[in-house]
Amino acid sequence: MKNEHNTSGGFEAVRHQEATPSEHPRATGAGAPLQRKVAKEFSRALRRAEKAAATGKPELAVEWCRYATLLAWEANPGFFYCHEMEHLLAEIGRRYLRGPASTPSPCPGGPRRFLHVISPDTAYETGGTSRAVSRWIEICAQHAPSEHHSILLTRLRDKPIPTWLGDSARKTGGDLIALPSGLSWLQAAADLRFRSIGFDAVVLHIHPNDLLPSLAFYDRPRPVLYFRHSDHLFNLGLDLAQVVADIRPVGHEMSVHCCAKAPRKVMLPLPLVDEELAPCDKAEARRKLGLPADAFVFLTIGWPYKFTPIDGYNFSEVVRSLCASNTRVSVIAIGPSESTPFPGLGQSMAGRFLPVGSVKDREILELYYRATDIYLDAYPSSSLTGVLDAARHGLPVQRLYNRSQCLMWGNDVGLDSVMLGASTQEEFIRTSLEWMEWPEEKRQELGARFREAVLRDHCGASWKSRWLDPAVKALMLPAATSAELEPKDSQRNEASFPGLGIAVSEYDWPSDMFVAATINDDGSLPRPIRISGVLHSIWPLLIHAPDDRTGQRRLSMFTSLVSSCMPDQVRTAIRWMRRAIFKNLRHQRESSN
Repeated sequence: MKNEHNTSGGFEAVRHQEATPSEHPRATGAGAPLQRKVAKEFSRALRRAEKAAATGKPELAVEWCRYATLLAWEANPGFFYCHEMEHLLAEIGRRYLRGPASTPSPCPGGPRRFLHVISPDTAYETGGTSRAVSRWIEICAQHAPSEHHSILLTRLRDKPIPTWLGDSARKTGGDLIALPSGLSWLQAAADLRFRSIGFDAVVLHIHPNDLLPSLAFYDRPRPVLYFRHSDHLFNLGLDLAQVVADIRPVGHEMSVHCCAKAPRKVMLPLPLVDEELAPCDKAEARRKLGLPADAFVFLTIGWPYKFTPIDGYNFSEVVRSLCASNTRVSVIAIGPSESTPFPGLGQSMAGRFLPVGSVKDREILELYYRATDIYLDAYPSSSLTGVLDAARHGLPVQRLYNRSQCLMWGNDVGLDSVMLGASTQEEFIRTSLEWMEWPEEKRQELGARFREAVLRDHCGASWKSRWLDPAVKALMLPAATSAELEPKDSQRNEASFPGLGIAVSEYDWPSDMFVAATINDDGSLPRPIRISGVLHSIWPLLIHAPDDRTGQRRLSMFTSLVSSCMPDQVRTAIRWMRRAIFKNLRHQRESSN
């Protein structure tokens, strides 16, 4: 059942496009204005950061870097890594941090004490990076009992920390550490650096734009492994790693060609725990969920934005085609709701498209897996953890190999060994319908092959010996010193790569308003940066008047930005003045009546 697609061949086509970037679809398509705007603003912010650092304002320089990486994370600027920014943050750390200047000492037999550094933005209760960290540690607790794993959150946040994170660390004798809130950037970086000295190695599971590790580990006081879970986005912190571990083959190729050259690049698929499944057959699961016993159930799971239509790939059309093929078909979507991203689709399908929103109860989620006949990957932007979990449950999984968004598909070493995804929407639908016509035993056979591949490459002792152990051993190898491995400046050597990880249509704002909208949404940006952003946003917000019916929104955005730049006392005074004026006008109208 091998598919004839070849991911490396697709990359070779991309490499050919590098010679003629003007022919690349993203250079001339709908996303080009946004990409150019983000790249321009990123460059401006970096120059301002360099100026602030040169004039003795390190905290402001870090904030300018944070602003730049916030933009690059929200919408990819055409590059995935910036050596200039990494170097600037390292120089700030080297100049201003007060802490131990230790160098890593070889640990006989390899490291035994690991510190897993997590950004608060990745510590989700429902899964994501935090679940991957928990599974990583639980596998090591079972198969490497002499190791100790602790977890450190770089900053506290309003939402509670998932309790199972600490439980995983304590299974190995480790701790859950959270840096205190209210610290400045340099204070937090110094604290992170100090706490890391007691460990043999540091593993970064950070948010793509978390700056603290770049400040804290400027001279690599301990060996650093960067787990690049967001391989489709701009990443910060690659220069400080001895080893960069990529979760997917396509991400690994991009890492080799488009990111920091000095770190060793290895493959390290996402870890999973093959949990014991409670006994429950398909009929019982459907009864508990209120589904028809004779229904043919398709299931998909992913964040709502994963289903944003891109380049003609539209999940609502997939649903309509599947439901039109047979009146028994039901499509269940976990993540999307009745209102987002396909309002009214459920009603138009007579209730056979069931967007159930977020499902946090693991027992209910298990029932959905048990009730399912075929699993559809989030479409058109893959949700890799979802498809791996479905395959672990022994379901046949249908994926999309979107050639124009190759960084957004569920590329995986295990799943690809069984079958690659469909290359077009038509093939995606046709293959799903073919599987539906198969005898159930044949679907179960295909699902069993997917499950076997997941167990081999993602679970337990096999994952550890096959992938994790070689990655950890690479940390102990001597650092590369060849001048050929010096990191390149990716901004000056942009590599064309289809699928920059952004669907422009997912934003409510036109591309010329994107920068202003980003500033407005982040209330923690310092006032100097907000004022600068306002000044650079006046032209598209007020002067330029495209025929897109956003004039009122542009004016509202500009007013909001200007207000956010004022001191709190002035904003409060204006608010009270407005209330007094409108109250007086209302009183006058009532008196005249």
